[in-house]
Amino acid sequence: MNLVLIGRFETVAGAQAAEERMEALQALAEAAWSDDDWRSPEERMPRELGEALSQMKLYDVGRSDVDAFALDHNVTREAQTVRIWTDESDVQGFLKVLLHHGAKVEVFSRHTWDEDAVTRSDATDASNSRSDGGSD
Repeated sequence: MNLVLIGRFETVAGAQAAEERMEALQALAEAAWSDDDWRSPEERMPRELGEALSQMKLYDVGRSDVDAFALDHNVTREAQTVRIWTDESDVQGFLKVLLHHGAKVEVFSRHTWDEDAVTRSDATDASNSRSDGGSD
């Protein structure tokens, strides 16, 4: 997917809290990762995972949201802005954390946009050279 999520916060403290929460969720996801098919109730949400989410006050985060933090992604923070890069299409967990901490969120594909949310010139050139004239 080559997605970028950008969370813009009112304060640096909000951005730091979101970044720290994502680091904690990544550690939790890596420790609780399961390749089971989740048929057993315990595998759907192990008690330890549920308790950890409750302690973080992330009541709307589910098992699949946590598992996404174990997959390949990159989180950076610069002042009041948190950026997340991922090739996964399931980004609900990231969105929930950003919104939980009060972010204004932007999501886009780097296939068309650069990291500053500006249309990439090579993507524009490719769409203009389509054989159907670019109409959909």
